[in-house]
Amino acid sequence: MLLSGEQIKRTVDSGEILITPFDESFLKGASYAFTLGGKLKKLKQTKYIDTRNKNHDFEEFEIGEDGYLLQPGEFVICHTKEKLRLGPNIACFLSMKGSQAQAGLDALQCEIFCEPGSEGGWDGKLMLETSNRGPYPVKLFPGVKIVKGIFVRI
Repeated sequence: MLLSGEQIKRTVDSGEILITPFDESFLKGASYAFTLGGKLKKLKQTKYIDTRNKNHDFEEFEIGEDGYLLQPGEFVICHTKEKLRLGPNIACFLSMKGSQAQAGLDALQCEIFCEPGSEGGWDGKLMLETSNRGPYPVKLFPGVKIVKGIFVRI
């Protein structure tokens, strides 16, 4: 069963869903908006990526006040500002915010489903495998609404 915005608020109030920080104004009819955090990771330059290796070498950067200019075709790993922890009977699907997707940004190349009982993978924050699929550079700023969570009770 999909949770309505009111049901999401009740499950946050009861502790079944933990979103930190939680902003009630980010609730919609059946979703919650998550914002972009202040850091990103980029793969270090290499001749090639060995798919047998599960631990790739990354550089971590702060996104400054001027933002980060993501070039067409560039890939980075971002995170949400908010931490997320789900109770044992709650799952979450992630979806791109339409305005960001329309600019060519794809922050959900892989993970779009959060298992019941799970926590975010970057210090409790959601990891966003992000690339610019559009023809123009896209400037990323911390605090911008980037993805929405659609919660289901199982």
